[in-house]
Amino acid sequence: MTQTTPFPPPVLDSARVLEYAVLDETVGYSGHSSFFLDGKELGAVPCLAIGRPLDDTGILLFHCSRDWTVLGVAGYVSVAQAKDRAEHIYPGLSSHWIESHVSEEQVADCLEGVWGDHRCSACGKSPDQIDRLITKNGVRLCDSCIKEFHKMLGDDSGWPMFPPFPPR
Repeated sequence: MTQTTPFPPPVLDSARVLEYAVLDETVGYSGHSSFFLDGKELGAVPCLAIGRPLDDTGILLFHCSRDWTVLGVAGYVSVAQAKDRAEHIYPGLSSHWIESHVSEEQVADCLEGVWGDHRCSACGKSPDQIDRLITKNGVRLCDSCIKEFHKMLGDDSGWPMFPPFPPR
């Protein structure tokens, strides 16, 4: 059996962890989590975390394994709403929430470790800031840069023109 890590990483699935709870025998389980994996209900989990996505859109309630692997996630408007829903699933949970006190620097360090070289080579955007990343021969280009380069290729006025290569 895996030991519960005492606290989650600063970031779960591109969301800054605001609060977390490690469930113990004093916390009940309603019997329904409303999360399904491969047609089976997820069931009770040992750890929960509340996070704010890096793009600052709403609040996420993460249902996690003992090592803080995300098993299910649901979106809410507020931390209070996420806690209320969690309390319905896990009666007695309310006294188990712990503020994470994660700093911006801790978030940045964590994301740098996760993303490392997975940034756009042209603009430096990270995976949470782009839709797609095309990689070839060690060069990574995001969808925004590709669109910009495509637009530049269609506009001959601002480019120095090189003579065409001689035929082979």
